[in-house]
Amino acid sequence: MDQKELREWESRCIQEEPPACTAGCPLGVDARAFVQAMVQGDMQTARRILEKTMPLIGITARICEAPCENFCLRKDLGGSIAVGLLERSCISSAPRQGKILCLPSRGKKTGVLGGGPSSLVAAFDLAKKGYAVTLISSTSPGGWLSDMPSTVIPPEILAEELAVLEKMGVWFESATTLTPDVLAEVRTRCQTVYIGHDGELDTELCNLLANVAPETMALPEEGLFTGGIADAEHLWRYITSVAQGRAAALSMDRHMQGVSLTAARPRPRHGHTDLFTSLKDVNPKARIIPSTENDNYSPDEARQEAERCINCQCLECVRHCVYLQEFGSYPKVYSRRVYNNEAIVKGTHQTNTFINSCSLCGQCEILCPHDFSMATLCLEARQRMVEENRMPPSAHAFALDEMRAALSSQFELVRMAPGHQSSSAIFFPGCQLAAVRPDQTIALYHHLRAQWRDTGIWIGCCGAPAHWAGRKTEFREIGEQFLQSWRKLGSPRVLTCCSSCLQMFRKQLPEVDAQSVWSITAPPLNAAAPAKQLPLALTDPCTARNDKATQAAVRRLIADLGQELADLPLSGELTECCGYGGLMDNANPELTRKVLENRVSQTSADFLTYCIMCREQLARTGRPVLHILDLLFPETARSAEEAPLGISTRRANRRALKIRLQEEYFGERISPPEEWQGISLKIASELLPILEKRRILTDDIRQVLWLTEQSGRYFEHQSRGIRLTSARLGEVFFWLEYVLNGNEYLLQKAWSHRMVPAKVTK
Repeated sequence: MDQKELREWESRCIQEEPPACTAGCPLGVDARAFVQAMVQGDMQTARRILEKTMPLIGITARICEAPCENFCLRKDLGGSIAVGLLERSCISSAPRQGKILCLPSRGKKTGVLGGGPSSLVAAFDLAKKGYAVTLISSTSPGGWLSDMPSTVIPPEILAEELAVLEKMGVWFESATTLTPDVLAEVRTRCQTVYIGHDGELDTELCNLLANVAPETMALPEEGLFTGGIADAEHLWRYITSVAQGRAAALSMDRHMQGVSLTAARPRPRHGHTDLFTSLKDVNPKARIIPSTENDNYSPDEARQEAERCINCQCLECVRHCVYLQEFGSYPKVYSRRVYNNEAIVKGTHQTNTFINSCSLCGQCEILCPHDFSMATLCLEARQRMVEENRMPPSAHAFALDEMRAALSSQFELVRMAPGHQSSSAIFFPGCQLAAVRPDQTIALYHHLRAQWRDTGIWIGCCGAPAHWAGRKTEFREIGEQFLQSWRKLGSPRVLTCCSSCLQMFRKQLPEVDAQSVWSITAPPLNAAAPAKQLPLALTDPCTARNDKATQAAVRRLIADLGQELADLPLSGELTECCGYGGLMDNANPELTRKVLENRVSQTSADFLTYCIMCREQLARTGRPVLHILDLLFPETARSAEEAPLGISTRRANRRALKIRLQEEYFGERISPPEEWQGISLKIASELLPILEKRRILTDDIRQVLWLTEQSGRYFEHQSRGIRLTSARLGEVFFWLEYVLNGNEYLLQKAWSHRMVPAKVTK
């Protein structure tokens, strides 16, 4: 990923867009963070948040007209958050701490004419930037505050703010009247001059303030700037004057540095933001009315009012995705992490686990207003890592080995219908249904042949694990081999009940006419009443997220069976992955456990699915889960409480299914099993979950033991009779501890480690 691609990814995530309240503040005060600090009752933190962007805080926080409230998303749900009153409560409760830090002196002088709010703010900002500021007024600076009740602005507050300006280095001077002559004199000693239109100017000087540039507050005469609202009836008079004084100070700073006044200048948002915040679950809640006579909140009232804030965030994807929650941030940050991870030449690639843990399900793209796809980001990162030989070999290794086994001659079977020389359709159940439910695979094949006698069968794998693992070359080779075999069959339509297979065919092999079995079949005539009379929660597989036709077909099929369905949040196009897709379970088993627990917590109903791996994954939680074939073919139905099958049993089932089809359907002679398959093996029940966790197959164990028999190489503890042996199968090294009892091997312990062949350099 290069910088341009990174910027494109980052721009799609809107989480860092300001909330509407901040976008509606002329000063850009982080009202959301401020209110959240008030929720915690942390007045000092709340004050520090205000101080970051609010000048003359003692005055501004008390009399700001709070235009932010006009843009609050709570406006029609009980009333906007009373940010203005909360600011007043905060500033009254939290004393000033420390002094305002200013930049070192720049050696340049600037003048400010007038004592109005815009002039005071311009002086404040310029002094912070390190300029020597002289403020000249014909009346007492801030005198306009005398028109306000002392309960709003106590007299000592103005004195305190003026003292702050003096400590910052602002020099106060007075003049009888502010005239063009005064301006001319100030210009002789200052590089720039600000003229406050909201101050005490004479008519002649006011006439000089025409034709101001609204963006920069610059006047036609170089070095002169103005701002401030003189009209007492103007909406938001005070905060607008403050904002114009600040805009002018920014321009004066740029002018004195000799840089553009407009380039990369922050633009007023006037409440506009791209941040999306869902109000779906937000209930109306009335605004808290102060109980005191001075219209100020008590600490408890301030907290209650602050708690009404919905804390506007987007985070739509994060709220619904355990994977995104697990790594503690959001897509914009994650895209930067992926970029930085790829930039590491030597050192730890700390983002590898994040990249490899995504289920690639695509839910985030549906939820995101700007279609940010973590699936695409992570898949492309995996593909680049594989191409650059930087993909950790253990990340997806077991799934890839299983895929290659399913495609090997030991397990794959491609046949026309018995007694037919051609087929208009071929049944492709997918490698996992064949491994988990071989009896139901055959029952479904019978059902299809009852409708189309010439339907062939293809037991194999679509190559999805290679695609998910980012192995573009291997996936392309699998696809090319599939096409060759498919064309030899006469290019029949491919009928599959696996949504992952269907997705792979449609996206990667569009030449193939692939259809879902569920959209073309009907309940068998012998289908009895559903196994479950209570409503079942139907969970759609994530690879069927965008396949509305299949979703609808499955629901029609279930309705025809008379089975009622219970509501399940986030189904259909918003369905959640079970942790199998994208090889999440291989890269991050602990995260998969959290994903599954989250899914089953969403309903008290038993589950129903039409993806066999969804069934097996969800069953790991102990919740009852049925597959749709349990309803369609009651004679082969499994209990909803049945535990998921282990990896060794799935491989044995796949092998047995091929043999059964060859013998019973096609009358073929079966090759004798390999010698290692005859090894008599017994495994203690407490060891089985350990083997499952370590991805050690009984096939692997038998092969290692057979190799030990051939070589006679092992270590034996003479007094205990325990033997230790090891062997390398492919890229995996195995260690076994066992006891030999006659011809039976009693396995005690087993370990494995994936080996990476060393690179030979010349």
